[in-house]
Amino acid sequence: MKVTGNKSISSLIKIFLQVLIGIGAIVLILLPLLLQKYIQYINPTLDYYPALLLLYVSGIPAIIIVYEFIKLFGSLKADNPFVENNVKSLKISSLCSVIIAIEYGVGMFLVTNSIFGIIIVGVFIIAWLGLYILSELLQKAIEYKEENDLTI
Repeated sequence: MKVTGNKSISSLIKIFLQVLIGIGAIVLILLPLLLQKYIQYINPTLDYYPALLLLYVSGIPAIIIVYEFIKLFGSLKADNPFVENNVKSLKISSLCSVIIAIEYGVGMFLVTNSIFGIIIVGVFIIAWLGLYILSELLQKAIEYKEENDLTI
């Protein structure tokens, strides 16, 4: 299967991400109700308002990451991956990842003492570093492509 262009894997992933951003928006809207039910049935020791705040302030950067990935896969669908907008999208996603890692790092101590908080922090630190390195690599690739286009 093709990676770029129409009828490619990037088109399929873009559709999946669009559905995911819609689900994320619905979850953010229903978050107070969902959290109440979670506390009522699963974890009655969890403080409602600190947990709600943590989920909202981390949910918004998560939706921004998905939105930036939609833009990335849109450029792959258009068969034009070597553009500055993709570098910006990767850097924004990297920044959002580090924000989420910091939020959960602080939230681990203030909201909940859970092993899942450590896992989330670790995952988003790895995502932050990976996305930042990938943005720098893409920037170099764009520079090489522009240099090559000028020499031909």
